Amino acid sequence: MGIVELKHDNLGKLLEGLSLLDGQDQERIINMVDTLDLTDKKVKNEIYSGFSPLKVDSASAYADGKI
Repeated sequence: MGIVELKHDNLGKLLEGLSLLDGQDQERIINMVDTLDLTDKKVKNEIYSGFSPLKVDSASAYADGKI
């Protein structure tokens, strides 16, 4: 079974579960999923754009450039 099939199955289960909730709980779940999706996209964008938290800034910490 491929990853796409697993995602499709999970989406179906999520939608079935959402139908059992009241409107306010449905909205909360949808907002959480939207937030997670947006965060995932932002993180992937940072990774693919060359962002590295391990990069060291070579600029001096002092305003006058002296160490």
